[in-house]
Formats: sequence, structure tokens, C-alpha cells
Amino acid sequence: MRIEPLDARDEVAMKAWHDAFLASQQHGRPHAVPMRLEEMRAKFIAERDTERDLGFSGTVDGSVVAVGQVYLTLRDNLDQAFLEVNTHPDGRGRGHGTQMLDHLEQVARDHDRSVLVGEVAYPFEAPTDGAGTPYAEFVRRRGYTFALGNVQRVLDLPADEAMLRALVEEAEPHHRGYTFRQFTGAVPEDLVGSFVEIVGTLMTEAPTGEIDHEPEVFDVARVRADEEVFAASGRTKFTTVAVDGKGEVAAYSEIVLPAFDPGKVYQWGTLARPQDRGRRLGLATKARNLLWAQPQLGRATLVTFNAEVNAHMIGVNERMGFRPVERVGEYQKRL
Repeated sequence: MRIEPLDARDEVAMKAWHDAFLASQQHGRPHAVPMRLEEMRAKFIAERDTERDLGFSGTVDGSVVAVGQVYLTLRDNLDQAFLEVNTHPDGRGRGHGTQMLDHLEQVARDHDRSVLVGEVAYPFEAPTDGAGTPYAEFVRRRGYTFALGNVQRVLDLPADEAMLRALVEEAEPHHRGYTFRQFTGAVPEDLVGSFVEIVGTLMTEAPTGEIDHEPEVFDVARVRADEEVFAASGRTKFTTVAVDGKGEVAAYSEIVLPAFDPGKVYQWGTLARPQDRGRRLGLATKARNLLWAQPQLGRATLVTFNAEVNAHMIGVNERMGFRPVERVGEYQKRL
């Protein structure tokens, strides 16, 4: 197999790369939610000074049989590289995935990264660490160890409005003095300063298991750059924030509507600042956001992921009607 860097601006090369990626992601996984071609292209071609997405194509006789990705942050967590390998179902069992992973690990070394992190999906009925499932055993043989278990949950939309209103009303007595604002797309100028402070802590405030993450370095420029990539990928973000008496964002919740993935909607981050916890702001922003956004979402499946140990947020999701469908394990390897 010949491995070459992906030129995402080459439409033919990008399409061939994504065809193999999509076939791999969807093989035997009815609940898979792979990024679509337009979304992946926007991700690869974005020019940002905070992160890099590198793609690689493995070909045999001119056909793409395996693809790889290396994601690097450039301002924080400089010891880490996030790797992903996908092998076309027709080319499995021939060592292509192993060869691609070897290549990605060398790319990580070339960028002075010593901690490799990747995700492995397996059925919800499997053990938390995926023991005994093919993909989990593949990475174990390559020296990766289980670090954190996540569960994918889904909710059929539209959700029960009476239930959502009841959750909002239940939470209200606990956060007197806070106001709520909602916006589509870009974060308003008067909120973006405090918004970047809270969103940058999501990686460390959420459970990380055995992976040591530093807080992400976020600033207004990074948020605006991310918004440009969002627009290029055809994604629309619906955000509800709780604002304290000083006008600062104390909690937020986000829903993402993709233009190129019909029937899917994504529940993204929900987080309250440490000093504002205990006031049910997570529940309030999440329920308010869905109640506000869902008339624009249509009949769809709302998808979310939570660490299995995040009992509080899982409890919120279960009250909203989410049901578990698949597990995703995070594995790491130290070089």
C-alpha cells in the first residue's frame, strides 16, 4: 500500500478519501455519525494557527483502501496527537490498517508528540472497554490502553414540549438572578469575551479518565475562526447561555444542525462554570435550547455523547428521553 498526504482541495482525491472513510465508518454500525464530505473538506482546508488536521490516503492499484487522520493542537496539549484510521471493508484483513497506523504514529513523532489518543466504537452491549470486540483488540495489540468510556445516546425529535417546559420550570427557582440569551451562529460581541473563558475549560471540566488534558487556549480569534469553518461546512449552531449579574456567560448549551447530513442533529457541549454549579444551569440551558431550536430542526435524531462516569449529565439526558445506542472508548499510547 502506498501512503500519501491528502490534498483536500483536489476534489477527486478528497472524494476518494471520503468514500473509503464513509464505508469504513458505516460498516456494521447502524448508529454511526461520520462527518460528511463537505464537512470534512472544510475541516482539512481550514488555515488556523491553533490546530492542524492532516489527512493521508493509502492506495493499492490506484484505489483508496485505507485513510488516516492526525489532529494536532498548536497552542495547548503539545504532547498529544489524535489519530484515526479507517480501512475500507473490502480491504480489511490485509494489514492496511496496521500500515496506516504505523504511518500516523511516525507523523506524530515527527511533530514531537509523545501521547497518542484515538477512539474506538463498539456495540452498547459490549463491555465498557470494548474487550473482545475487533477494533478494541486491534488497538490493544498495538500498545494502546483504555482511558475513558463514552456512550452515544439519541433522542427522536421533536421531543415532548411539555416535558421540556416542565424541566425549565423545575430548574428556575434554583437560579434567580441569572438571565438567558439565545443566538444562532456567531457569538454576540458583548458575550464572546466571557464565552471563550468557559468554552476553553470544557476539555478539562468534562471527565477525561486516564488522559491528562490541559485546558484549551481559547481566545476571540479562535472562536471566530471556528465560526468560519462552521459556515464553510454547512453547520448551524443554536446556543443558549445563562448570564450572571455582571453580564458574563455562566453556562451554555449548544445544538448543531448539519446541512449535509439529513435527519441528524447534534447536541454539543453543555457546561456551567464551577462557581455557578448547583443552580441547575446545565439542565436549564440544555432544555431551553432544545425547546427553542427544535421547531427549526424538523423530524430528526438528536445525537450526543457522554462519558460513562458523568452521572449528572447522563441523568439530565435520560430525563429528556435520550436512549443509549453505542459505546465509544478512548484509548491512548505513550511513546
